[in-house]
Formats: sequence, C-alpha cells, structure tokens
Amino acid sequence: MLSSMTGFGKAEGRIRDTEVTLELRSVNSRFLEISIVTPRFLSFLEEPLRQHIRRHLQRGNIHCYVNMNSNGNTLANYRVNMPLLKNFLQTLKLIAEESGLEPHLSVQDILAQPELLILEESGVEHESLEREMLQLLDLALKELLAMQEREGEYIRQLFLERMKSIEERLQNIEILQGRNIQEHIDNMRKRVQALAKDIRDESSFHQEVVQLADKLDIREETDRFYSHIRQFDEYLNAGESVGKRLNFLLQEMNREVTTMGNKASNPHISLHVVEIKNELEIIREQVQNIK
Repeated sequence: MLSSMTGFGKAEGRIRDTEVTLELRSVNSRFLEISIVTPRFLSFLEEPLRQHIRRHLQRGNIHCYVNMNSNGNTLANYRVNMPLLKNFLQTLKLIAEESGLEPHLSVQDILAQPELLILEESGVEHESLEREMLQLLDLALKELLAMQEREGEYIRQLFLERMKSIEERLQNIEILQGRNIQEHIDNMRKRVQALAKDIRDESSFHQEVVQLADKLDIREETDRFYSHIRQFDEYLNAGESVGKRLNFLLQEMNREVTTMGNKASNPHISLHVVEIKNELEIIREQVQNIK
C-alpha cells in the first residue's frame, strides 16, 4: 500500500495525575529527520522517543511535541534558589544605596530572573515514566500512520488517473506516427522532384527513404515507455517504500518522451509530448511526498 510522508497524530493521557499531550507532525524529506521537543525536566525522554519513532517510520521530517498541563503537575516541582535570591536582594539594596534611587521590587520582577527558580523532577522513576510515555507515543503513531495511508491511497488514485491519461496520449502518438513517416517520405520525394524534375536513381532514393524511416522510428521509445508504465503500476501496489523508485521511473519516462518529440519532428506529436511531460511533472511533485 502506498503511504504518504505527510501526516498528523495526537494522543492524550494522564501520567502520574498529570495531563500529557503528545503530537506528531510529519512532512516529506529525502531521509528520516526527527525533532523532539519536551519540557526541560523530561529531556531524558528525547532519545527513547526518537529511537521508538525510528522503529516505525523510514522517511520524513518528524516533529514530536510533548506538552503537559501545569495544573496538578506531579512530575516536577519548582524550588527557590535561596542563596541566589538573597544575593539578588543584597545587590539590589546596594544599587539603591549607591544611586540614591528608591528600589521598587515585585514578585514579577523576581520571576523575571529564571535562575532564581529551579525546576526539579519529582521522585518518579525514569524507567516507569519512559514506559508510560512510549505507550502514549504508540497511540499518536497509530493515528499518524493511518492518516499517511489515507493520503497515500488518495495519491495512488491520482497517479492511476494521470497514467491513464498519459497512456491515451501515447496511443495517439503511435497513430499519428503511422502517418508521420509516410508524410516525411512524400515531402522528401516532392523536394527531390522539384530539384531534379525526375528521380533517376530509384535505388539511391529508396536507401534515403530507409534511412529517414529509421531516423523517425520511435517504436523503441514507446515500447520502453509502456514498460515503465507497467513497472510504475506494480510499484503502486507494492507493500514497501517505493518513493525513490517511482521518482527514477518518472525520470526515465521523461527521457523517452523527449526523444520521441525530437525524432518524430511533427507538430501534432509535439503537442502530445508537451502534455505528457506536463502530466509527468504533476506526478513527480506528488511522488516527493511518497515514502
């Protein structure tokens, strides 16, 4: 099943009577990049969370956010740094004496000095907390993966529609090409007759016709293009990561259709070539989002 790299997952729960929210956001990336954001006192969870995500995702830019409701938080407590607070007040008093200014100090002024408050973990065991947080992460991952699969199925249907359109245009090119070679031969005959009034060396002219037909022949390109379409369809139904392989096939298709346009040298075929290349570019943009 095709899977997108774009997704969102969220899980909420209570850990040690504290409300915890864990969010996962994923966007496309060539590799697997994981960013973990947790409250400072839970920084020891960053690596376990990162490793757990790696076991479930192969590609994408992943952002994991852990948020906690401070009301009733039993996982950490603030402690006043009393020695530093006393030093702060003494320094403030000294400044007032030296400057002759009247000091005005509020609780907000004290809270504005982050060093005066120390955030400490409560006596919760790291191993126990890690286990409960990973259970919450599993719920968020399940939601994220489900969304990626839904998005992947939507993109798969879009690919099928685009490939069907491309195949129809390829068939039109084959029909036009059937007349194209004969038109080029007739035009060459007319030019030769206009110059020489008569084709005296028929065998030499026939040789020129064979060379022209060979130069205009695009059967190899169309055969390879059909083969790429079949391979593309097989990848769409594969149960593995295929984004990079799909991208490679699109590059090959673009190369083949460019060669067709150059060799055919026909304005009507060129129109179909332009439309096929446009369809391939639309598909290529979406492939960047596939795992």
